[in-house]
Amino acid sequence: MIRALDLSLPAPELRRAAGLRGRWTDFMYVPGPGFTSPVESGLYTSSFVIVPVDGRPLRVSSFAVPAFGGELCRLRFEPLVSYRPDNLGSFFEPARRGIVYAMSADRRSGGKRPPDRSGWSYDGPSLARRLGDVTEVRVLRERVTGADGDRPFSWVADRGLTLTNSAGEQSLLLARPGESEQAALVSPPGLYRALLDPAAPAVPGATRGDLLGYGDWSGPLEIVIELKTLGPAA
Repeated sequence: MIRALDLSLPAPELRRAAGLRGRWTDFMYVPGPGFTSPVESGLYTSSFVIVPVDGRPLRVSSFAVPAFGGELCRLRFEPLVSYRPDNLGSFFEPARRGIVYAMSADRRSGGKRPPDRSGWSYDGPSLARRLGDVTEVRVLRERVTGADGDRPFSWVADRGLTLTNSAGEQSLLLARPGESEQAALVSPPGLYRALLDPAAPAVPGATRGDLLGYGDWSGPLEIVIELKTLGPAA
C-alpha cells in the first residue's frame, strides 16, 4: 500500500493566490540574517507581505511538515488584519529597509536597529515594474514518488507560484522547508527556470530535485512538475 500525503493549497488559500493577479501597491519582506543567498543572485528568503490594490494584504510563507524521513512543504497565504509596514523592508522602495531586533553586547536586553549588515536587506533596483502589475498567476505543483526500502510513498505539494507581468517577465515564489517558515522569492528565475520550462538546459548541481531541496534525499525520487494557471475567480 502506497503511503500518500496531500499538501495542495486549500480552497481559501487558492482563492487568495488567484487574487494576486492585478496591481500591487507594495511587496515587503522581513529583514535579517539569511535574507540573501551568497551563491544565488536574485534569491531572497523571508516571509513576505503582498499588498494588492484590491483586497487585503497577504502574508506569504512556507508551511512545512515532517514526512517519509524528510520535510515537505507548500506555500501558505494568510490574510493580515493588521501589520506594521515600518518594521518591514520593501522591494518596491528599496530605501525602506525595515528594522531588526538584536540583543545588546551583554545579552541582557534587546532593541531595534536598522538591518545594516550585508545581506540583511534588499539593495537592488525597485521591483515595482516587474511585480507591480501581475497579469498571470500559476501554481507550481510537485508530484513526487519514492520508496523507503520496499515501502512506496508519494506526495503532492503546491510548492510555488509563478508571477508574470505584461512584458512576459517571470518571478517565482517558492516554499522552503524549515522551522523558520520562510519562503523564497526568485526574480528573475535564473537557475530555477528549470522548474518552469521543461526545455531549459540542464545545469549540474541544479536538477529539479536540487532546486526543490531534495538533493540529499536518502533514496531516489521521481518528480513531476505541473503548472496551473489561476483565473480571477479560482
